[in-house]
Amino acid sequence: MSVRLCLICGLLASAAAALLLLAPSPAFAQATATLGGKLEDGARARTVSLTVKMLGSDKPAGNFKLLAFAKFEGKPHDNATFFTDEKGTAAVTLNREAKELRFFAYGDFVVPDGWSNVPPAELSKAEIAWTLFVRPLKNVRATGKVSVTGRESPPVRASVSFAPLDVGQDGSARMFDAPYTIHSREDGSYEFELPSGYYMVWCNWADRSGNDWVYYHKVVARVAAFEDVKLDLALVKAPQFSGKVVDARTGKGIGAQIDLYSNVYLRQLRNNASDGVLADEYDENDEPVVWPAGTFKFQAWAIDPSGFTAVIKPMGSEAVLKVIPNLKAADLDGKEVIWELYTDDMRKVNLRVTTHEQDIPVMGLDVRLMPKRIDVPEHLQQSYTAGGMVDENGFVHFLGLAAGTYDVYGASGSTHLGEVTVKAEAAQEVSLKWPIPFAYGTVKLADGSVCKNLHVFIWMVNPQGRQFGPYPVDAFKENAVLREKGMIFVPLLQHGFTFKLRFAAMDGGKAYTEKDWVRITDFPLVTDEVEFKIEGEKAHKVDLTLKANPDFKAPEKRD
Repeated sequence: MSVRLCLICGLLASAAAALLLLAPSPAFAQATATLGGKLEDGARARTVSLTVKMLGSDKPAGNFKLLAFAKFEGKPHDNATFFTDEKGTAAVTLNREAKELRFFAYGDFVVPDGWSNVPPAELSKAEIAWTLFVRPLKNVRATGKVSVTGRESPPVRASVSFAPLDVGQDGSARMFDAPYTIHSREDGSYEFELPSGYYMVWCNWADRSGNDWVYYHKVVARVAAFEDVKLDLALVKAPQFSGKVVDARTGKGIGAQIDLYSNVYLRQLRNNASDGVLADEYDENDEPVVWPAGTFKFQAWAIDPSGFTAVIKPMGSEAVLKVIPNLKAADLDGKEVIWELYTDDMRKVNLRVTTHEQDIPVMGLDVRLMPKRIDVPEHLQQSYTAGGMVDENGFVHFLGLAAGTYDVYGASGSTHLGEVTVKAEAAQEVSLKWPIPFAYGTVKLADGSVCKNLHVFIWMVNPQGRQFGPYPVDAFKENAVLREKGMIFVPLLQHGFTFKLRFAAMDGGKAYTEKDWVRITDFPLVTDEVEFKIEGEKAHKVDLTLKANPDFKAPEKRD
């Protein structure tokens, strides 16, 4: 048996060796690849002329092994492995029109995303030329010293961050991973071991020696780290931003929150403009000082001074936001800035929520919009999260939303109401249905008139037969619009439960206050009890008439 196994092993080894001999070596492999199967009659092939170089050195990557991957409309995906020639060039032929074409490197190399994907616009051309840069997967050392301009002693524990960048063919850069961050040593020195590549670098430090902290920072937009790199960082005092947020409708200052963003990691949130009530600072006698409403003063130390975006929201509202892009610290430092809210250029979106049957406006529902696909930079997406309370007509009014789609949630985020699309128009209305079981209809007085001052007492019976209640609530959900119509609205939100409802009113349907009643026996008029078992999202119509309450107790006879 052992002899037979040895013979089989020998045969397999010989076959593997033969395959290796037959496989093309880089020196003899053809620098071509074909994707998309056989070229159909009358079809036209497209050829991608590929040039491959090493990122950071611009040297041609000769005899370099790559994988090409393509997606085709309605056809199977295809891929092929090939080598570049000695000059780092190759040709990839597409026998079908490709939706997507990507390149991947083998071994200890990676093709950055900005170079890997050939844009669809390029794929539609008759002749396609694409330069591909690859990055070696090796670590390099980044060292340097941090200093503070105007200070002799080095900053201790300054925060130094190297954030990986993906640099595209057009020179644009995007951050693709979390930054590497360390603190400087006592002598101000720092040291990293990093994967080779491009990095955005920033450093922050706060002088805490006085009562008020003073911030210093430095940002380097792009550092090429393909070999060991030495980078000294001289920090400068962070710019001072001051000014006022005003309501454009009145010209008066308004309390607000100011968030600053340069990218997903370099940002400075919750910079407040004064509400005009709470203390904003304390004087030398430790007495509180309140600034005029809307006034702000702060250092901007956690942003890129060469480019950032301000997102401003009024205090107490999540339905309004003003986004001011392309700001530069040099244009704001030391100057009095006026930023306006409620301006005419802020997109107005009126979102209406009604019941899925009968179109009854839902009042008092907290609604939250979560960005899904909106036309803003990725690091600003969550800034457009907005929320508000639905009014008596079923509306939440939003200002400043970006165009795109949003998921909408209600009832403190527990209910997904659906998706809405915000268009580019300056003003628009969108609507959603709230699919819930509820009771609706009218309750009349003995003369046939609709009663507009009603309470409903609710008993709930769970599937096991246990009863809870009564729970007294306003029969119109405190909605003046429904009250004026006499349209009751009672949500019945427990599936599988049986709800028992009994409506109550004062003589003649007159108005009452909470002092007039405590229990159902305090109302001289009641309806018969109605009962609904909740199975599905159904609307249950009510058409009842009030009559004398046999259990009514006059005030002088109450316990």
